[in-house]
Amino acid sequence: MCTAAQAESFLRSEAGDRDLSIGPVIDCNTIEQEGHSTFSKFWRSLMISQRLPRVAFILTTLVFSACYSTHAKKLRGDVVTMKNGDRLTGEVNGLDNGVLSIETDYSSTNLYVDWNQVVTVRSTATYLITFANGVHVTGRIERSPGSDEHPEDVTIVGDNGELHVPYPSVVEMESKKPSVWRQLKGSVDAGVSFTSGNSQISANTDLNVRYSTPKWSASAALGTSFSDQSGGTKTNRNDLSFGGQRFLSRNAYLGGLLDFLHSSQQDLDLRTTLGGGYGRYWKRTTNTEFRWLGGLVYTQESFATPAKKSDSNAEGLLGVAYDSYRFKIGEIHLQAYVFPGLSDSGRVRTTTNNSLVIKLTNNFHFTLSFWDNYDSRPPTTAKKNELGLSSAIGWAF
Repeated sequence: MCTAAQAESFLRSEAGDRDLSIGPVIDCNTIEQEGHSTFSKFWRSLMISQRLPRVAFILTTLVFSACYSTHAKKLRGDVVTMKNGDRLTGEVNGLDNGVLSIETDYSSTNLYVDWNQVVTVRSTATYLITFANGVHVTGRIERSPGSDEHPEDVTIVGDNGELHVPYPSVVEMESKKPSVWRQLKGSVDAGVSFTSGNSQISANTDLNVRYSTPKWSASAALGTSFSDQSGGTKTNRNDLSFGGQRFLSRNAYLGGLLDFLHSSQQDLDLRTTLGGGYGRYWKRTTNTEFRWLGGLVYTQESFATPAKKSDSNAEGLLGVAYDSYRFKIGEIHLQAYVFPGLSDSGRVRTTTNNSLVIKLTNNFHFTLSFWDNYDSRPPTTAKKNELGLSSAIGWAF
């Protein structure tokens, strides 16, 4: 692990005389004296900085490097048999979105097979398993051919004995890794466009990571977009968010969110949103998830417009999310939140993030995204709506 001084020395030696600073230098004594105000100024300066896309690009590069820095290992010898008689030997990594992932010695990339086409699975590994009814268990899994009298063709062996269920009930399966870093799942996306007619350049990056356990899950996402036109104005949008779920019974959960948003089009230096609530999965299968969340949030806003002062508000929270996966085709992700004002009665904010992901090869994909932020009471010089459409090439890990 390198020190901060060594990291700074390395970056400056690589960049020569160019400025690599990404924000203000924070002194610990100043933090103790100024408390929350210093913390807010730090996030504000980071989020409004046009250097944040550079930070996102560096993080994306580090993720690619870390995921490709793998070494040869001896596989367990798990066996998967398909309906057409094919027999695959290697290591079963997990089940996600109706697709079983298998690592083998005879393929440079993982093999991905349709869970509905699998007949038998033999594995000695321990997995984190999610059922369609919301139950999460840990144990070894074995699948065998079922029958009309005994459709429960999946056996899970855990600390409390054996559990027999039909295979459609198993919606997700993830092998337990020896470290937290190897347990992470996510994707990185990047896109850029240039128009010679008006010398306009646009760039966008997205980074998503998720970590799951039998009792809870956590996620983080960083999205940046930047546009510059010769002789025109520059616009940028930076959004850093964190989320979590504490699983309850019968597909219910407690959800929490923390979001930092900067938007130059809405004259928003920084909006911090913190809150959570209660939610449920309306539908949960190997290919589809549909869930809702209701609760309360606290927001603190600072604007670039002098006429609009910084303010804090209490708001309601109502959100829905829909995810659909199709084998060999791609994915659809739809998400929308509504924040009706409580302390600022009559004000309503909405935000939506939607994406279409088309699978390519070797975990690469093409992403088409649409997002929109709406504020019924923005600063007088700002727009009520800020929306965007972007495309990118990405990689899932």
